[in-house]
Amino acid sequence: MHPAWSLVAIGNYIWLCTLFFRIEPRSAILALPFLINSASSMVALVMIEYGAEMFELGLVGRPGPWSNELNFYNLLFFAGIIIAAHPFLRALDSRTSPSIPLVLDRFAVLLAGIVLTLVTLITLALIVRGLQLGFPLLAGTDRFAFRRFSADKVTLYALNLKFVLAYALGFVTFILPTNRYIRKLAILSFTALMAVYFLFGDKFFTQLGALSAFSAPYLYNNYSSVRRRLWTYVVAAALALTGVMLVTTYIYSKGFTETSAATTKRLSGRIVGQGELWFLQSSIGAAPLSWNSTAIARYGSSLGIKNVDLYAVQNSLGAHYFSNRYAPDYLRASLHKNAGSVTYTAVTEAMGLALFGWIGLGVMMLALGGLLGLACAYIGYAIENRSILSGFFAAYIYNQLRNSIVQATPWVIGSIYSLRWLALILIIELGLLVLVRGSSQSGFRHGRNTARFARSIKPAPEPAV
Repeated sequence: MHPAWSLVAIGNYIWLCTLFFRIEPRSAILALPFLINSASSMVALVMIEYGAEMFELGLVGRPGPWSNELNFYNLLFFAGIIIAAHPFLRALDSRTSPSIPLVLDRFAVLLAGIVLTLVTLITLALIVRGLQLGFPLLAGTDRFAFRRFSADKVTLYALNLKFVLAYALGFVTFILPTNRYIRKLAILSFTALMAVYFLFGDKFFTQLGALSAFSAPYLYNNYSSVRRRLWTYVVAAALALTGVMLVTTYIYSKGFTETSAATTKRLSGRIVGQGELWFLQSSIGAAPLSWNSTAIARYGSSLGIKNVDLYAVQNSLGAHYFSNRYAPDYLRASLHKNAGSVTYTAVTEAMGLALFGWIGLGVMMLALGGLLGLACAYIGYAIENRSILSGFFAAYIYNQLRNSIVQATPWVIGSIYSLRWLALILIIELGLLVLVRGSSQSGFRHGRNTARFARSIKPAPEPAV
């Protein structure tokens, strides 16, 4: 197969994303962080099909159908998102009672202040930690090694939940009815937070994912104008992409001190990791339909284990399935150093192929797309109600689900320990709904009684002239 077919796969992926946006624009906007992850896998597979070296696997790429095969499963995943999110978003459109946002708007300035204070404290905590231990970017430390061996819990949560913080700041900037000073302060806070994340080594697709989360509330509310002025947004996205690429090149060139050949080798070595596991498993092949009962049982057991990272290594789950079966020591050392949670993309597709075969993988991707579609609908619910609390919860669930899907680690969202948090979120949401409904109905009854009392007062007769 000629490697030019790889460029066809890139064109097909762009066409899929465009079609997704035209069919269900709000779902596509809310799914942008995942679309960016998928784009990184496509770029990696194109480089592999043009002969890039996969250092950690000890392999060299070759032309093949790998990227086009992945596109088919992207199609099924996008279809699952649309099927799940569409009815919920349409239900939000057909609502007639605006009681929830009317009640929550009274506290908009207070809630915005809480969010800005929280983000400021987190930013300062990251700066202090970086000054104490050295920022990974400035110290030349691998960011994954820093997280694994040096980061405390506060730093680790702040780095892992950047999507949630970016979304909350976007909510304050574009959704809450505050004043322009608060909105400008939110933009400044986001810029400072991204600069600090940059010092901690976040690059390219990570920065793009955070930017898309920050912009999601605005794009969601203005998707019609985005449709009409699509090319304007494409140019803006290209400028953002160029800036992020320059930052990434700066990091991998050690401050533009390396030669172009050395920089390209380091950069390509990192990028191809986003697609090499799919290349490995799809090139090995699988049955049309299968059921790996041993691995599936181990996945089921992982949902009840607290120290699940060690269990995943010992039982070959997620990316460790490939490092324990096929890979040389380089891949195993990388996965152990990085805790097996941040290095690879398209792990779920490769793992699903090993577990269920080609047809079973299609069913799995459709189901996973449905789950992400429900998470997108939850974010839409938060935006429509202008509820920053719901926004935090929705962004957290989306973030955990996205990590589970990308890394083939269902315990991130589905373990009994995670389910306790999800149950707490459900209880809070139901309590908030009851509280807001009661407050709005009390206000309605008060207004109705006042009007009834006013009608019962008969005007005094006019004095005779």
